[in-house]
Formats: sequence, structure tokens, C-alpha cells
Amino acid sequence: MSAPYFTQKQPIKFKKGKSKGLTYRYYDPDRMVLGKRMEDQLRFAVCYWHSFCWTGTDPFGGDTFHRPWQAADTMENARLKADAAFEMFELLDVPFFTFHDRDIAPEGATLAESNRNVRAIGEVFAEKMEKAKVRLLWGTANLFSNRRYMAGAATNPDPDVFAYAAATVKSCIDVTNRLGGQNYVLWGGREGYETLLNTDMGRERQQAGRFLSMAVDYARKIGFDGTILIEPKPQ
Repeated sequence: MSAPYFTQKQPIKFKKGKSKGLTYRYYDPDRMVLGKRMEDQLRFAVCYWHSFCWTGTDPFGGDTFHRPWQAADTMENARLKADAAFEMFELLDVPFFTFHDRDIAPEGATLAESNRNVRAIGEVFAEKMEKAKVRLLWGTANLFSNRRYMAGAATNPDPDVFAYAAATVKSCIDVTNRLGGQNYVLWGGREGYETLLNTDMGRERQQAGRFLSMAVDYARKIGFDGTILIEPKPQ
């Protein structure tokens, strides 16, 4: 465990009216809303990607955040990032967190190494979760950042890319299941087509459906009983 990253010492709590310091002004976890506690209704989660991976860039400039775990994309820094993340989870007093595989561990030189990296950090999470309140709301695979997915993952015309993506999803489902995740998310960020001139739409949909079915079948095979979520976005 590294030294504390944040100056805040006590978890942030709800306080009515004006208050000094960091407080929740409207979010009261124990308030009853339509027969449930507010925390159970809203199910807030900290997103690993946005909270710990973004470097503060925009289309017009480079990095503006210089956080200790962002010095290099290494396993050592992935462990430092995990320390910072669980410290923040405790301070925010949130019930859940979420992640992509590439958020939590660096990509390796091979598929096998990449998956080992994710499993290793998954074990770090499992150890920390034994002592923490926070639980995993969902895990997912990043099938969009690497240039291999330029033409999609499930709908990629290259069978090697399809197989690589499928193996990556398998690994992420394994880790999500290991951590007791309540959901697994599938987002086809680069699926679709560039032009109708060389696209067989029926075949595209068939390939995408096959990929989704494989993911669901595998999840159920290993005993994952969470919900499989599809995140739709217009293409």
C-alpha cells in the first residue's frame, strides 16, 4: 500500500444546510425513496477510466494532469493506481466502481500477457475488497482504443481480430465473475461499417450476434449470474 494520495481524511457524508469542507448536499444514502434507501435506488459508481486514467487532454493540447501512477503504463503503476482508487472509493463512500480491462492494467506484448496483467490486478482488487465496502457494478473489455479494432471487433473482417476480441472478453468476464460483479457490459464502440459499397449488412449483424451469444454462453457456463448489458450508441 502506497502513502495516502488525498488530503481528505474522513469519508464524505451528507449534511443538511450549509457546511464547511466536502459534503453531500443532496445525496443522503439512508433517506428512503419510493420504499428503498437512496443508495439502493441510485447505485452510484466511480468509473475507473474517467477518474484515474484520463490525463486531461483535449483536441488542442497535451496532458494537463500529472498523477503519480501516470508516469508510465506499467504494472507497478497499475498497482499504485489501484491504491489511489480504493482510497478514493472509501473517501467518497460510494457503493460501486466500474472498469475496462485497459483501465486497470497495461496491454502486454501478447494477448496472454495482457490477460495475465488484468488477472493480476483483479487479485489486487479482490484483496482490497475484502476490507472495503465498495463492490463491482460492472466490468468490460476495451475493444476500441487499440488500432487493431479500427474496423471493429465483433464485426471486423479479419478473423484474427475477431478471435483476439473474443479471448479478451473471456478474460474480462472471468475477472468480473471473480470479483462478484453485478453486471458485464458489451459496448461495440467501433462496430459497424465505413461504407455500404462493400458491406453485407446481414452478415455484419450475424457476426455481431454470434459474438454476443458467445459472450453470454461463456458467462453462464462459468456461473456468472449477473446481467449482461449492451451499451448502444449510434454509428
